[in-house]
Amino acid sequence: MQRASKGFGTNSPTRIADLRASLRQQPAAEANLARPPKPRKAVIRESEEDRAAKAEKQALAQHTTSLLKGGKPAGKHYKRPGERNERKGTVTGFVFQLLFVLCIAGGVAYALDPTILPEEWKARALEFVSQYVKV
Repeated sequence: MQRASKGFGTNSPTRIADLRASLRQQPAAEANLARPPKPRKAVIRESEEDRAAKAEKQALAQHTTSLLKGGKPAGKHYKRPGERNERKGTVTGFVFQLLFVLCIAGGVAYALDPTILPEEWKARALEFVSQYVKV
């Protein structure tokens, strides 16, 4: 049973029949269908022993028994998720912050009560500074 649709343009039964006949005459399409598909490459599956040996080898490469901080171990080329980089110079920064706070506290204490420093310390400091700066 052939129907003429009223949709997009005029599709007469003769046009549909011509289209079917032209599709039947294409031998290339039939040749592609007759050809078997190419075989897939074989998947090489590792045995449990091979995977265990690989895991052990990787663990030995990443493991270190040294307690000294010598930087990055030679075998550690990746960073685990959530692992942070080691911060360098944190002790030095802490020392400078501590000295800065102590200097400010000493300056405030001296500003409130100048008699904290003995007179001979003041004279020695003035003598030292006068070597480099004209006072």
